[in-house]
Order: sequence, then C-alpha cells, then structure tokens
Amino acid sequence: MTLNALIAPLRRLDPLLQIRLWAVALTLALTLTDTLGALSMPGADNRSGGQIILAHIFVYALGSLTVCQLVLTPFLHPGTAMIWRWIAVIAGVFANPVVEVTAYGLFITPDVLSSTTKFWNIYLFSMLATAGPRVILWLSLMLVLLHQMRRRAEEARVRGLEISFTRARLARLETQINPHFLFNALNTISALVTLERKSDAVDAVASLGELLRRSLKHSASPLASIADEIESTELYLQIEALRFPDRLTVVWNIPDRYLNVAIPRFTLQPLLENVVKHSVARSVTLVTATVEVTAAPGSKCCISVRNDGYVPAGPEACDEMAKDGIGIANLKLRTEILFPGAGELTCGPLDENQFECRLTIPVSRAEPSESSEDDA
Repeated sequence: MTLNALIAPLRRLDPLLQIRLWAVALTLALTLTDTLGALSMPGADNRSGGQIILAHIFVYALGSLTVCQLVLTPFLHPGTAMIWRWIAVIAGVFANPVVEVTAYGLFITPDVLSSTTKFWNIYLFSMLATAGPRVILWLSLMLVLLHQMRRRAEEARVRGLEISFTRARLARLETQINPHFLFNALNTISALVTLERKSDAVDAVASLGELLRRSLKHSASPLASIADEIESTELYLQIEALRFPDRLTVVWNIPDRYLNVAIPRFTLQPLLENVVKHSVARSVTLVTATVEVTAAPGSKCCISVRNDGYVPAGPEACDEMAKDGIGIANLKLRTEILFPGAGELTCGPLDENQFECRLTIPVSRAEPSESSEDDA
C-alpha cells in the first residue's frame, strides 16, 4: 500500500481535524526520537531506562498533546483576535517548561521539586533551550500546514465559483439557441399552413417535436458527441427540406473514429442554418453543403461546413454572412468558454464558388448521454 493510499482517507476529513491529527503524529514522532536519543546517551543504564521513557511520555503527552494543542486552538478559528493568539503562544512557552521540570523531578531527580533554586534553574534552561523552542517550532510547523490547507480550500472555492459562472454563461448562451431555432421553425410551419401544405406542416411539427424531445432528454453537459449532433441536425434539415424542397443536399464526410468526439452541443445545426439562411434562401439552384471532420495538429480535429451556391462578393458581405445572426456568434462564445485558448471558429470564402465555416477543437471523447425520466 502506497503512502498516498494511507493518507487519502485523512484528506476527506475536516481540515481543522486534519491539523489536529498531524499534530498528534508529529508529537508521537518527536516522542519516539527524543526517547531513543536519551536512552542512547552515556549514563542511561537499564535501571534508569524505564524512568527516562516515562519522563519523555509525560513531557510529550502533557506538553505537546495538551499545552501545544491548546496553543494551536486560537489559530484554527479565523475569527479569533490576534491578541489572543499571541497570549496563547506566550502562555504555551511559559507553561510547557513547567511540564518538563515536573517530569524531570518525578522520574529523574526528585529533589528538583523540593528545591526552589533547582526548580527555577532547570525551568529557565528548559524555557530557553528545550520546551520553549519546542512549542514555537511545533506551532510553526502546524501553522504552515494550516496555511497550506486554507490556501487549497480557497483555491478550490475560487475554482468552484469559476465553474459555476462558466456553467451559468453556457446555460444562458444555450437558452438563446432554442428560442432562436424555435422561432425560425415555427415560421416555416406557419408558411406551410398558409400555403395549405398541411401534410408537410404535420411532418414539420413531428420533426420539431422529436428535435425538442432529444434536446430535453440529453444530460446537462454542454458537450455532445458528433453522432448525436448529426441525428439532431438531420431533424432540423427535415424541417428546412419542407421549406426549400430540392434546394439543399448535405454530404456527411465523417470517419467513424470521430463519431464519439465531444463537440459543443448545438454545433452543426447553427452552421448548417447559416448555409440555409445565406445560400439556400438566396439561390435558385441546388446548394450542396459538405460536413467534414479531419485531423489537425496538436491532438485536435477540424469540423468544417462548406457550401457552394450563393457566396458573398466583397469583404463586407462576406463578414455579414459569417457573423450575422445568433447561431454563429453564440457558437464562437461557447467554443471560447469550453476550450479557452484551444478552440477556434473561422468563417470565410474558399474561392468565388465556396464558403466555409471551420471549427477547430481538441479531441476528447463524449460521455454517454443520460435519458430523462420520461424515457425511462
């Protein structure tokens, strides 16, 4: 069993209790080493060995486990005034030698307790050379551990706040997507009803219902596998196919090894919605969109959506196509949050006949999605 395996249960305890336990462990180690050192000194024969052991146990049990623990107590409570901490330290420095002199008189030289001169001589020596410095050293080590624990706790609290803030931002961004898409889908259904294409309107409602059901059944994770994104996006494309029949063909060029790669949820749908809005809606001929996933340097992959048909002429029109609307801007923000410094979304023309949106992110595997209670 490794040392980490032994210490792991202690790390789950309350930090203040951990400090107490470290103090006990330090006391036991000092007791053992100091006792062995005293027994190995010249003059420590078998007759006095038991007395030496009893004296050291008395000193460390009362001196370190009692006096020093009491001295440590004000430091374990952040609200304690500094003056009380200093009073505790001074009291410990003066009290610990009393324990040591008492042990010396009880177990080593009894006449120390009957002679005031000897008592105070040994007391002053103990306070300046042994017991006093021991309290200060012992307390210093405990305060270093306490500072480290509190610093780690503060760092964990800050990380927790940052994670909560990031999740809140992602949730807010995702709440922008659903109403935005739902508005466009309902407009399509309304147009189909107006044109008395009732059968197509029913199909559109069914596809929209299935798409919303899928968005509700997945876990709260902001990431989804490419395979899940493809299934959801195809439902969206079914709705747009009713709006623009025979105007859009989507080619999926995605190797199987990338199907479980994690990407931001609602990635493919806004990229293809961009194609529909700016190319399909403005073209009278068939538009082909190619969705492709390829490897990129640095353990990354590229998800690209290329389309022909209408391609903006001039930088201003191109910029409008790349940035207009909620979907693309929203996806850029979510990519920056989920992959800070490692993800990038770029949009622009490849030539006069093709336009491309290209998302580059680190490769990671998506966790299995969880179904809702309704699907159980």
